Amino acid sequence: MFNSSLGRTAPHLLISSALLTASGCASLDARDEIAAAADLSRRVSSNVDAAELWRLPVEADSPAWDGTSPLTYDAAVAVALQSNPQLRQTLSMIRASRAHWVEVGLPPNPTVSFGIGVAVDSMAGAPAFVQGLQMLSWLWKNPHRVAAAEADLRAAVFASGSMCVDLMARTRTQLAAVLAAQELLEFDRQYARIAAHTVQLVTAQVNAGEIPQFELDRANIDLARAEAAQVDAQHQLLQAKLELLQLMGRPEAPTNWQASGALPPEWVIPDDELALLTLASTGRLDVAIAAEAVHSAAANLGLADTQRFPEIAAMVSWRRSFGDRQGVVPGASITIPILNNGDPAIARQAAMLESARLDLLAAQEKAQSQVRVDLSRLRNARAQVNNLRSSQLDSARSAYTRSEASWKAGEANLNTFLDTQRKLIRVERDLVRQSFKVMEAMCSLRKAVGGSFDADLDAVPDIQIKRRPETPVQKEA
Repeated sequence: MFNSSLGRTAPHLLISSALLTASGCASLDARDEIAAAADLSRRVSSNVDAAELWRLPVEADSPAWDGTSPLTYDAAVAVALQSNPQLRQTLSMIRASRAHWVEVGLPPNPTVSFGIGVAVDSMAGAPAFVQGLQMLSWLWKNPHRVAAAEADLRAAVFASGSMCVDLMARTRTQLAAVLAAQELLEFDRQYARIAAHTVQLVTAQVNAGEIPQFELDRANIDLARAEAAQVDAQHQLLQAKLELLQLMGRPEAPTNWQASGALPPEWVIPDDELALLTLASTGRLDVAIAAEAVHSAAANLGLADTQRFPEIAAMVSWRRSFGDRQGVVPGASITIPILNNGDPAIARQAAMLESARLDLLAAQEKAQSQVRVDLSRLRNARAQVNNLRSSQLDSARSAYTRSEASWKAGEANLNTFLDTQRKLIRVERDLVRQSFKVMEAMCSLRKAVGGSFDADLDAVPDIQIKRRPETPVQKEA
């Protein structure tokens, strides 16, 4: 049987172990990191408060848009930030990374073992023991584990911000696609009305015997093509709306709404390539993620290096012999790295570190290339728009007006008139398409420099991981 000394010793060991564990606890609350991710989203739009939106349920109605009113760029971005499930998933990864950081910062659990024997030779008393074991190697291993976990946590924050930037670019580009589809549909409707009016005029002339029947056949063919183009334009508009709703996390929303906004909007974009490259060098979040991967790999290399050191555990035990003699025995357990001195692990982590550095270099080079490519695309699209507006559109409108007057006066045939109609609508459609390409290039360039053309907003912040969150608690809406 245990005596009173054993009854007192076991609880003391358990209480000491609990206190040792509690001393290393940090908060699991990731409020600070999620607030940092929300702050990064300011580069998406200064008119959208991501922190406020993220307190709303992902499937709840959006306060920014009711599903039927005209949809603007900012409203689309706000709905996407609230309702896009992939973005909300990045917030879950921040919480998971915070929990991992807290976990690796805790000391290992102590091991308590005990036993009691039964005398089988009629001797008095019974042997018993209680032993506590605590690993001490974590004292020099955990700083490396914590450093790697901190880098992973910062990378998770940057990944959320990067997702915001990418989602913003895709959402605005897709809203621009809806705007372009609306304008193209309106041009096709206008052309169908013109073609229908032309059929009426030609029918009257054929009935009057002024022109042959095949001219009416030609006008009817042109009307049929115009109506088919109108049907296709309606389909393209519906597809553009459905793709936008899917991006916004509202695939079930109705499509009987109009997009509202300029195509393209007036953004102040530096035209100097060096200035844009400088923005990208300080603002790209994917580059920041690659840099944190380097920090994590460096910490893991430091952890691998600790395998050269002995593994040490401290222990203390209470023992009682058959003769009821009792004693407390302190001791230690040492694992000497002789057969495995850690060289393979160090070599592997050194290779991983080199790979992470090369990934960082590749990310930096990709950022530079994207800026230059997108700037070239933007310049070309703007040049095409200027050419269409300054020369082709005016010429096409003048040709249409003159040919219409000449045809009504009997000085030009119907074929010439219809041809000028087709050329005018073709130029107007080309102008819409090129305007969309300008918006597409603008969004892509904005993403390439980090999400904003403001150097202060684009700067990658230095995120400090704290044991206790400092962001005030705010209730969910």
